[in-house]
Amino acid sequence: MKVLLISTYELGRQPVHVASPASALLDAGHAVRAIDISVEPWDPADADWADAVAISTPMHTAMRLAHNVAESIKQRRPELPVAAYGLYAGAALDLGDRAPFDRAIVGEYETALVDWLDDRSTEPALSVHLDRGGFRLPIRTILPPLDRYARLAIGGHKLLVGAVEASHGCLHMCRHCPIPAVYGGRLRVVDVETVLADIDQQVAAGARHITFGDPDFLNGPAHSLRIVRGMHARHPDLTFDCTVKVEHILRYRDLWEEFAASGCLFVVSAFETMNDRILELLDKGHTGEEAAIAVHLLRDFGIDIRPSWLPFTPWTTRADIESMFRFIGTHDLVESTDPVQMGIRLLIPLGSLMLELRELEPHIGRYEPDALSYPWSSEDPEVDLLAKTLVEIAEAGVSSGRPTVDTFLEQWVAVVEGTDFASPPNAIPQGATEARPKLTESWFC
Repeated sequence: MKVLLISTYELGRQPVHVASPASALLDAGHAVRAIDISVEPWDPADADWADAVAISTPMHTAMRLAHNVAESIKQRRPELPVAAYGLYAGAALDLGDRAPFDRAIVGEYETALVDWLDDRSTEPALSVHLDRGGFRLPIRTILPPLDRYARLAIGGHKLLVGAVEASHGCLHMCRHCPIPAVYGGRLRVVDVETVLADIDQQVAAGARHITFGDPDFLNGPAHSLRIVRGMHARHPDLTFDCTVKVEHILRYRDLWEEFAASGCLFVVSAFETMNDRILELLDKGHTGEEAAIAVHLLRDFGIDIRPSWLPFTPWTTRADIESMFRFIGTHDLVESTDPVQMGIRLLIPLGSLMLELRELEPHIGRYEPDALSYPWSSEDPEVDLLAKTLVEIAEAGVSSGRPTVDTFLEQWVAVVEGTDFASPPNAIPQGATEARPKLTESWFC
């Protein structure tokens, strides 16, 4: 069969969630083409070649875009089989008869996609797959080149970036994360040689930095250390970044010296909030004080940290937001924080573990299929308005090209306006920012 694989959005990275199933489908004898509409124009006529279409949905943004793409395909070719696959594929059929998908495959999708195309699968329209039959080397030659994707910005330079995943799933059960609802605390590791071979082919394509896209790179610390050692031995000048929970930063502190020597430039870590009660409701496994310790532990090894935030939840107060801004300013994290994150609200998709919390019941509404989430309201309506204000300030700052610190200070002023909180400083002392590494893609969900 002729199969068109489509990626709608994968955090500014060349999409491994297309490259990986492409390998499985080619091995099974199918012809495969790929389109990444995050960097390529989309025309429904592109699907005219195909006997089937499968759309990658690894995150909420990707799933919402996938709905639009699938609808445009079905309007042109109603009979063409269209599947959604990936972490968020479970939402593909929520619209019932209006759903533009014929199949939704959640979790480990390669074998299930092959079975679907070979018409051997007896699974229902929606199915969850957590077993693996072995990992193949992703096929990246069918994708746009690396220079179409996010780059590493460091020291006034912008370098090509590759992205790999050393594992799928997660051992932890953070309630607000979509991964536990699918994997239930399970971890699937990709064998070391496959990961290294994928890094090799991206270095050959020009990558000078690698992003490990694992939900937590230290879920399997011994596995990750083998990969880092192998990568550094093959490519001594290659740098990398990874995502790690606060509790793992602290628990595996003995690894960071070797990681730094092997090219680790920065770590993304989900701090979320400084309110310990909310952290406990989210089941994050750390406190605000431990987040501060993690910042300085990594800096002691020359590794920057880029925290991600979840400022707005049903229980957030304006004091919580002010505390977060003060923490960022105090710990020299302004240039390591994208202003757009200051307005992020809790997302509650179908199956979210947040739905198990009795504390959520007074705040949550009925599921909205078009939004692929449950609406909720804050205990303080003024806090909901503040979230919108902070997003508007961030968007204005990006569109005008303002320095991050100026946007951050304007947001901080909006937080304290009309309150008894102390005014933010006129300027925030910062360490050197020119060489502070970051990726040019600022979105995290």
